[in-house]
Amino acid sequence: MKRIYEIVFRNFHYKLLAFLFAVLLWFLATNKEIVETTIEVPFKPVSTGNYKIADYQPKSLKIKVEGYRKDIITLENIKEVKVLVPSKVEESGWITVKLDKNSISLPVESVKIKKVHPKKITVKIEKLYKKVVPIELNAVGIPRKAKINIVPNYAVLLLPEELKETVFNVKTERIDLTGVKLPAVLVLRIDTYYKAEPKRVRVTIEEGK
Repeated sequence: MKRIYEIVFRNFHYKLLAFLFAVLLWFLATNKEIVETTIEVPFKPVSTGNYKIADYQPKSLKIKVEGYRKDIITLENIKEVKVLVPSKVEESGWITVKLDKNSISLPVESVKIKKVHPKKITVKIEKLYKKVVPIELNAVGIPRKAKINIVPNYAVLLLPEELKETVFNVKTERIDLTGVKLPAVLVLRIDTYYKAEPKRVRVTIEEGK
């Protein structure tokens, strides 16, 4: 028994270091191992044109991927991947979109897409229409006789067809100007549910004559 004890614990610190080094090498080799597997992930179609996506089918994709094992594990735990829908859409309704490696955006760049199933998805498109509307300052506490200049003073909105005749202006984010020293220059966000350009405006407030 004493002999066994001496064999086990002789130069124990060297043996421990060797064991830890072996574990480290195994861990590094495992993470750098290139593997190929098929994963099923939810996806989200992304509009690249003047339209919005109302619905789509199916709701998930099977993707054959290749990459480092650690990156594949990361990819398996993501909530969704993005699928880019072509910008040219003629009219509203259901369309068929072909899928390829370039249309799918993975959050892990080092992973390569080998194959996608299905090769097509169906997407319900709602065309959006451009409309130019004035921008109004949404503020309280505006000094009396203050002169307000908004640049630019208009915005280009992308609206669904049923709303293009009902939206007449947009406002900036709400701001309190009580006690503000004039002249003042502010950069404010456009506060709207719809896609708008520009997203921010420059507001100059000066004392009126």
